[in-house]
Amino acid sequence: AAVAKMTPKERDALLSGVHFDMLRGGPLPGYYTGTTEAIPRLGIPALKMADAANGFRPTDPGEDGSTTCWPSMLALASTWDEGLVAEVAGAIGEEFRGKGANVILGPSINVHRSPANGRNFEYLSGEDPHLGARLTRSYIEGAQCGGLMAVAKHF
Repeated sequence: AAVAKMTPKERDALLSGVHFDMLRGGPLPGYYTGTTEAIPRLGIPALKMADAANGFRPTDPGEDGSTTCWPSMLALASTWDEGLVAEVAGAIGEEFRGKGANVILGPSINVHRSPANGRNFEYLSGEDPHLGARLTRSYIEGAQCGGLMAVAKHF
């Protein structure tokens, strides 16, 4: 496998990423929320990961106002419509690819445990783990149909 062929430096770089400034609280200009360098000799592309709750999160100066604000994950979940979720995720994925990202850090799928959680709107599961499982599959398939990788998170 590819990992066995990696040097320790390549393995470390793949796990830690590059060009994120902790003091600035985000990526350096020209990079994504998460970025790894490519390893061409092994055919591993650079990963360009961008956050996703309501669409592509701009991180560079001048990007504000250049992205679509999509319905929240909870609003999508309230439809109980797997086809609609896949369609919206496909459109979100298309926008991400257009901005150069190849990984969408989403969907967020935490099951709501407290109504006081200020981030409940971000989660596709709502209060129902069965619904969340069905819609998560639809979202991931929709987002990935355009060549984007989707990463389910916050569970």
